[in-house]
Amino acid sequence: METKISGHNNDIIMKATAEMFKNKALTVFGLKTAKIVGIMPTVLPVVEAKEKRVDFVFLLEDDTLLHLEFQTTVPEDLLRRVAYYGARIVERHNMDVNTAIIYSGRIESAPELLDKGSLCYRVTNVFLKSMDGDAEYHRIKTLVENGLKLEETDLMKLILLPLMKSQQPEAEMTLKAAELAKASHGKSIGFVIGAIIAITDKFLPEDYKKKLLEVLRMTQIEEWLKEEGKAEGRVEGKLEGKQEGKMEGKQEVARNALNEGLEPEIVAKITGLPLKTIQKIKGDLAN
Repeated sequence: METKISGHNNDIIMKATAEMFKNKALTVFGLKTAKIVGIMPTVLPVVEAKEKRVDFVFLLEDDTLLHLEFQTTVPEDLLRRVAYYGARIVERHNMDVNTAIIYSGRIESAPELLDKGSLCYRVTNVFLKSMDGDAEYHRIKTLVENGLKLEETDLMKLILLPLMKSQQPEAEMTLKAAELAKASHGKSIGFVIGAIIAITDKFLPEDYKKKLLEVLRMTQIEEWLKEEGKAEGRVEGKLEGKQEGKMEGKQEVARNALNEGLEPEIVAKITGLPLKTIQKIKGDLAN
């Protein structure tokens, strides 16, 4: 399995994260929101032909969007950046957007309002300084060691462990949380680890990213990644000039990805096929 989190792998991991958060409220994050019903695209194309990837954009039950960012620092340009993201999300989806920033336990304060004349952007700050990561880790570890089932709240806290207040660095706690999730042997472990990866990808050092992806072994997410890799390999293995064979390989990738529940827009990005072609394949699969 690749140790680098590629764009394709990121799509798979975001799908797993969506499965983990779907139909849940975010009260464990300290947020009072409607339940999540889906996850929206997080890559925002811009005019300069660059891409901006936000952490999460959730579609909520009340038909609003929740833009969620995770931070272990408070950079000077943070609010300018999230206001820009918010504007781009509104432009793309034309829906009400609320931004919340989840700060790690090392952060005790941060600005919540950007006021630049006509432009004002307010965010909701959530500080995890009151959540004892070391105590939660040992509590959940005791449950796992005693063969007890982890409840939904336990799983959500397991995802949050890297950001809670702790004597250990965020990167070390990230790895321990993923290993603990895998040791629990629950049916949701792949989704939990996927969510941990998605939340920590922005600040995790490369060597820890490699270790974290190793923890994915023998989970459902690894199987998805392997299947995608095999299909892509079949496409790349075709002799140059055999366009029909290449197209067939791409369509096979598309069928596999759609069967796994990926959205047509993501499948189009993975395969390079036109969105209309992907939608036709999806229609054929439904018949």
